Amino acid sequence: MKALRTAAILVAGLALAAPAAADDEGRACSIRKIAGRWVFATGVGQFPAFGGDITAIGTMNIDREGDLSGKFDATVASVQFLPGIRYSGSVTVNDDCTGTLRFVTGAGTVRTDSIAVLGRDEIWGMSRDPGNLWTYSVRRVSSRPAEDER
Repeated sequence: MKALRTAAILVAGLALAAPAAADDEGRACSIRKIAGRWVFATGVGQFPAFGGDITAIGTMNIDREGDLSGKFDATVASVQFLPGIRYSGSVTVNDDCTGTLRFVTGAGTVRTDSIAVLGRDEIWGMSRDPGNLWTYSVRRVSSRPAEDER
């Protein structure tokens, strides 16, 4: 009898959890669907505070809760190369596959970007800061975030 009661509780618990999982599975976009390890490259953007044009390439890790981390190299035209800049922040994704990426770099720079999830393996982004214009493309490397950059 005790085993039957335990089985009934387990089945009821699974039944309650199933709709939440099914809702996420039915959505075109969600944090869970973009969780993983990514790489990105920017186009040439404008960053007047650092002297002009800038470009960057790096890694991006997104966990299932929307926490974000990574590192990038950047080059500022006629100024300098900036290697291994770490950053961390968060990402949100809406049902319509748009979202927001917020992060702070190891140098203390705060950024907010708009993103568009173009499918399981690609994201496009752009800076929301009118003084620092750039766009970037993000490609999935793995569905699991890198352990050393979380």
